[in-house]
Amino acid sequence: MLILKHGFVPNSFGCGVSTPLVKDKTGNLNDVDNYRGITLSPIISKLSEITVLEIRNDVLKTDSLQFGFKTGTSCTNAIFTLKTTVQHFIDKGSSVFISSLDISKAFDRVHHFKLLSAGFPVVNIDVLCNCK
Repeated sequence: MLILKHGFVPNSFGCGVSTPLVKDKTGNLNDVDNYRGITLSPIISKLSEITVLEIRNDVLKTDSLQFGFKTGTSCTNAIFTLKTTVQHFIDKGSSVFISSLDISKAFDRVHHFKLLSAGFPVVNIDVLCNCK
């Protein structure tokens, strides 16, 4: 694949059509918080992503406690794990304190070239940096 060979991603790969979807059809349709956006990406960029994931699968391992963006897991799995953990500590008479952190924008702040220490080839890092 030439993208992986040269580390160059065409600008058109980042183009897509964004569409707002109603979250709750019985809710207020004039409330912007009742919508979430989805972007329909070109099929060639989706195929390229799948190819990169297959080729570099050896260095793209994730933690078993990560539920988002993984095949076979969902919010339901995360909620079940949270509820089970909380119930375990309550059953043992312990206090339970929970905090959460929204890191949805963190990828833009990642120092991508630190991936070199994880064995990620430079050309693959270039591809990640050029995917916008």
